[in-house]
Amino acid sequence: MTARILVVEDSATVRHLVESILRAAGYAVETAIDGVEGLERVHRTVYDLALVDFVMPRLNGYQFAQALRGLPGGNDLPLILMSARAESIGARFGQQTGAVATLSKPFTPTDLLDLVRSTLERSRVTANALTSVLAGPTERPAALRSPRAERLAQWVVGPEAARDRLLDLLVRHVGPVVREIAGVAAHDDLLSQAFRHHVSLAAAVEIAREARTLDPSLRGAAGLEGVVGVVSLAQVLRLVESAGLSGVLRVERAAKVGAAAVEMSLRPGVIDQVVGMGVGAEHRLGRHLVGAGALPRAALDAFIASGVARGAPLGRALVAAQRISEDHLAAALAAQTTELFSEASRWIGGRFRFTPGECLAVGDGALGLGAEECIAEAARQAAEWETIESLVPLEHAVALRETGVGAAHDPDSRRVLAAVDGERSVREIARELELSPMAVGRALVTLLRARAISVVPPMSANS
Repeated sequence: MTARILVVEDSATVRHLVESILRAAGYAVETAIDGVEGLERVHRTVYDLALVDFVMPRLNGYQFAQALRGLPGGNDLPLILMSARAESIGARFGQQTGAVATLSKPFTPTDLLDLVRSTLERSRVTANALTSVLAGPTERPAALRSPRAERLAQWVVGPEAARDRLLDLLVRHVGPVVREIAGVAAHDDLLSQAFRHHVSLAAAVEIAREARTLDPSLRGAAGLEGVVGVVSLAQVLRLVESAGLSGVLRVERAAKVGAAAVEMSLRPGVIDQVVGMGVGAEHRLGRHLVGAGALPRAALDAFIASGVARGAPLGRALVAAQRISEDHLAAALAAQTTELFSEASRWIGGRFRFTPGECLAVGDGALGLGAEECIAEAARQAAEWETIESLVPLEHAVALRETGVGAAHDPDSRRVLAAVDGERSVREIARELELSPMAVGRALVTLLRARAISVVPPMSANS
């Protein structure tokens, strides 16, 4: 399938140069002289990629991208920003508009083609990650059908290939049993050929449907699913929003880094709540209530020990007992939801699954947090997390030297400093103190910058 590319550029020289290079490479190319004409073309035609100049009359690159996001399926179109100032504006433009790459002017034909090829390949990987489930309804929801979605579907591995993957899995797990029972010395390749000959696509679908009932998290008709890291949560939320869907997004962390999961109740452009499973005590609602001053830690512990909240959500039980107000609960749930979303946004290698039409059974009401605001906060925390990682060993034991220069002024810093023993990591300290790993790392960085402490690097195996 030939990729169709839109070039939006007001300079006739640059526009014709880019068009000729791409056409010579075998791409189908259409051009627009500014952002207004570019949007008109997007309304009429489905493209696989857009190269957009940043400085243009009428609608510049930034305005074009913002307007594109308001169109059905507009979030799905990968954008490459072309600018003589790409290095200085690229990161900000990408965060605000979803541009996937920048191309600095002037550029060589090789620079252009390499970037176009890699961007199209990433788009194909994303499309493969956002696959529909075989067990889903025969008729796809009307909201999911669009020309862009249909073109993406051409890049997704088809049902025959999915059947072959399922049969290969059966050969791997069932093959030894077949050989033992039948006394057949057939190798896996021969068994695989036999399975393909005797198991039809309809039979494979029936097997897949039945297998799904074994895992409660996979029941129901999924709209999207894929690998965390290949597709970011921001991309998933924007895709869900562009389709006008509501439902539940479940994100699971890879078991090798500690099995955990979050479930997000979503409406178009809105996150109503995020709840966590196995994410650790540092993410519990009680920590946010205590941290916000809604009630003292001792009072919370006594309330939990009394058993009054047994079988009911803690926050709702505290409100019913008049220990906290509705405003306190709403603020704590919003803080917990934002934190859990940011935490899940940093997971790599797990799985995500969006099921349309369902709602989380939470009983605390819909928070109605703006999805874009949560995405922006997650991006800010990710940048802060990188800074912390560069200064403090997060996964290794933290060892400190007290310098005697500065001092720990706030309560969290004093608690963190007292908990550091050279044996526990940031995450382990966070679990003990019921703080978030971010809060522990932030406290350590504050102490470092105050020159109250210095960090002893982890000893290597050869030390």
